[in-house]
Amino acid sequence: MSARTLGRLLALYVVLLLAVALSFDMFWSLGPITPVVVTSRYENGVRAVRDGTGEVQETAVAEGPLSLRPLMFALGLVPGRDGVRAELDGKTAWATPDDLYARGAYDAAYPIAGGDIRWGTRLDLVLAILAEQLAVPPSEVASRARLRRVRFERRSAPLVLTNELVRTRIAEAATHLARALGPDGRFRYLVDAPSNRSLGGYNWPRHSGATFFLAQAAGFLDDPFVRAAALRAAARLRDATMRDCGPERCIAGDEAPVADIGSSSLALVAFTEIVRTHADDGYRKAIVELASFLRSQQRADGEMLHFYDRPGKRPIDHPALYYTGEATLALARAHAITGNPADLAAAERALRFLSGAGWSFFGSLYYYGEEHWTCQAVAELWTRSPNREALDFCARWHGYQRRLQQGPDDSPFDGDGSFNFGPIASPRVTPASSRGEAAGALLDVLVTEQRAGRPAPDLAAVDDELRRALAFVIRQQLSPGPAYLFRDPVAVRGAVPGSPVDPTLRIDYAQHAGSMMIRWLEVNRRRE
Repeated sequence: MSARTLGRLLALYVVLLLAVALSFDMFWSLGPITPVVVTSRYENGVRAVRDGTGEVQETAVAEGPLSLRPLMFALGLVPGRDGVRAELDGKTAWATPDDLYARGAYDAAYPIAGGDIRWGTRLDLVLAILAEQLAVPPSEVASRARLRRVRFERRSAPLVLTNELVRTRIAEAATHLARALGPDGRFRYLVDAPSNRSLGGYNWPRHSGATFFLAQAAGFLDDPFVRAAALRAAARLRDATMRDCGPERCIAGDEAPVADIGSSSLALVAFTEIVRTHADDGYRKAIVELASFLRSQQRADGEMLHFYDRPGKRPIDHPALYYTGEATLALARAHAITGNPADLAAAERALRFLSGAGWSFFGSLYYYGEEHWTCQAVAELWTRSPNREALDFCARWHGYQRRLQQGPDDSPFDGDGSFNFGPIASPRVTPASSRGEAAGALLDVLVTEQRAGRPAPDLAAVDDELRRALAFVIRQQLSPGPAYLFRDPVAVRGAVPGSPVDPTLRIDYAQHAGSMMIRWLEVNRRRE
């Protein structure tokens, strides 16, 4: 991340905080009301009737004013908890949290720094929901209806983490991904959970990561269905996307002229898991080839060259998030299979760069919130080549993350255990999963150190960080979730959504969550 980009992000954040401050009175000025139960009946995931006779009940417990100015409206509803009541010509209509979740109205109004994450409630969708019930155009709802912001009561049963619960959730996540894999070895990459509609797009690094989790889960669960899916997804990588990158072999999906090392790194991680668990030893040759490609992409200082121009037969030195950490983990795991000292040396150099020279100021090359692959590489190398400076870096990173981890009363969202930067958008699930993966890796090393009689001062804090992150992710997993809102509940069962109010499902959401769960159980098993 450049200094200019970091400055723009900080400036945008300041503007958003000012907007929040200006709307503070409106945001919190709710008065209690006599509870009103809004009852609905659903058919095939679509609300059919709202007449007091349905089986789904949402209870309104407070209300307050609401502005229709787009920015103020976007800030005016707490995602997942607030809806809107409209009164027009003696009729009353409701846009409840279930309505807004099903339409994807929460956290959808404005992009954050131009990315694929958004914040704020969409006014147009809320007006459309109300207009359907009032049988008038949305413009008439906006101009004539009396609109009130309404707080709905949300109750959830307390979650008790047990080994059996987590094992069940691993199986559900893996089964979901396995069902989402087509005969051609490609996943349904992005899916809208309520409609079960594929949203298009594809990403080969995430395909590789999902393949890794399937291979992990297959070995952990000894599940033939999941194993078959892992091998089918891996075969797509090896047989259809491995191509020439100069004298080496790399992953370049869809005949891409520029190959990124993330695809090759995570494919290598997946292939090592397939060989490690003895699902198919035939992947050893591909492991050797991909490890050789990654080594050829390494600079003298340990940093990786993240892209390769295939027609020009030359590497491209342009940094991107995640890729060096992924390559470090991949080379470390490759060494465990190949025994090639060059793989170990390359992983050691990359880890030294990531935990030392890669940082000249906060946010210089990589975003400080995204070191989860680095911490996993530290754990992978620990028994063969322990790097205490890298371990210290990982411990400091987790200390920073724990300052961002939400408590039960830190926000109006159901965010206990999540990692969030402010009150504007609801907490994303995958950051909790990825930080949980990294916390599990660090905890694994700390348990090793403790058993060897060496100090492990952060062990209790890291353990708590991981348990709370895991609990947050499990609470969000669709198991089954609000199944009445889904057209095909079976197809999405076990999936992990983008956030508590974002019903889109992407393959890496389940991958990171499932890998975190497996790491937690493996550490528990070692302790026992």
